[in-house]
Amino acid sequence: MKKFEGYVALITGASSGIGEAAARSLAKRGAHVVLTARRADRLNALAGEIRAAGGGAEACVIPGDLTAPGEPERIAREALAWKGRVDVLVNNAGAGKMRFLEALDPQADILPVLNLDLAAPILLTRALLPAMLARRAGCIINVGSTSGLMAMPTSAVYSAAKFGLRGFNDALRREVRGMGIDVCLVSPGPVRTEFGLHSGRTAGAVEPSSMRIALPASAVGDCIADLVRRPRRQVVIPWLFTPAVWWIRLFPGLADWMMEQAYTRRLRRGRKE
Repeated sequence: MKKFEGYVALITGASSGIGEAAARSLAKRGAHVVLTARRADRLNALAGEIRAAGGGAEACVIPGDLTAPGEPERIAREALAWKGRVDVLVNNAGAGKMRFLEALDPQADILPVLNLDLAAPILLTRALLPAMLARRAGCIINVGSTSGLMAMPTSAVYSAAKFGLRGFNDALRREVRGMGIDVCLVSPGPVRTEFGLHSGRTAGAVEPSSMRIALPASAVGDCIADLVRRPRRQVVIPWLFTPAVWWIRLFPGLADWMMEQAYTRRLRRGRKE
């Protein structure tokens, strides 16, 4: 296991789930962690656990709402001020509303998801990038989703944000190529987190976190730490989703028909009833 002594990692959405797991995994390897999310009490509890672990990792808590105007820039400034640099940025904070598009409210459901899942990572990265470019060193890890590789019914807005994040990731990677900065995308499938508690999914829709193949958040957290050690353009976890992604790309018409027959039609019928 490569040690990251002296590294400073900023993790968004660190109060639970994948963000919390990534913070733990990076701290376990010796990195100092900057924890940001809206729930300050959870961040402080996690920071206390990391400090008490005795591995030499320090923790800094910066509560904030990444969707509020100016917050990504403020969080970046405070993170840079703590140790003078940020070596690793983990853009993890995210949310989704899993309902048919016509059932989503523009202000309560659509714009908040686009702002948190897509605009916030772009703005936070932009705020930290100049310092990384000046040092010619850094690692940016964007946490996407298999929903950003294959769009499913009731995930139109969430998939749009994650497809957009993938495009941002690829373009940025090519912009900074040769500048000492690694840009990586991790696309998890179902993960056992609190995501489903806030998704307001359509009645009868599959709850990914309850699926047998759902991963513990710690598996994705370790994957993120491994990307710092060995950067890659994209990692799909678990790997068994990769064939499904390629199948949908190769046979989109058949995929549309199968989803309609096996999933969408049943959900639409349930709504009418």
